Amino acid sequence: MTTHRFHDDATLGFYAANARHYAAARPDEISPDLAAFLPRLTPGCRILELGCGSGRDAAAMAALGFDVDATDGTPAMAALASERLARPARVLRFDALDVCEGYDAVIAHASLLHVPLAGLPVILARICNALRPGGWHFASYKTGKPPGWDEHGRYYNYLSRRDADHSYRDAGAWAEIAFAEYDGQGYFGAPARWLGVTARKAGDFGSARPGADPARI
Repeated sequence: MTTHRFHDDATLGFYAANARHYAAARPDEISPDLAAFLPRLTPGCRILELGCGSGRDAAAMAALGFDVDATDGTPAMAALASERLARPARVLRFDALDVCEGYDAVIAHASLLHVPLAGLPVILARICNALRPGGWHFASYKTGKPPGWDEHGRYYNYLSRRDADHSYRDAGAWAEIAFAEYDGQGYFGAPARWLGVTARKAGDFGSARPGADPARI
């Protein structure tokens, strides 16, 4: 029986030890790729955020009228998010997600990029299962390099478009999957190449808004 790794201990240790410094290094505004994804959803819909960090994006989404379940795998980060949101953010590791059809959208902005590649389809299958029929998923990954650790000791899968396509199609029944590569920055200002993934689960749309261009992220 194959046992997959779903997290890297050194990466979790970095965020546990540097939570406030990391949060202070991030810009206050919501990321443009996430902002472009959100019009697919209607206000009031239920969003699960995986890897919420300091709660910046969760606060912005809540201000737009979304019902956000903010989670992070690092207790120190979840505590910071709880301070910002003035309500509890949950501690949740990706492999502990066990909800069935509980969300209209699952957002993992710059968080699944830390999952070792072999374990990623398992996590994506849990995300697909957590979505209601027709629900939307957005994730962003650093790309363009072999998997490995950065200068801060954080592991990245540096997901390629080819590996992303295989991982997502192996994970569940998606009605559509779209990929887009673009240049941006890491949270400490270093230039980075990014891969954005937008996917919609098969089934009726429910609370998600039909008709949006799936390639626009």
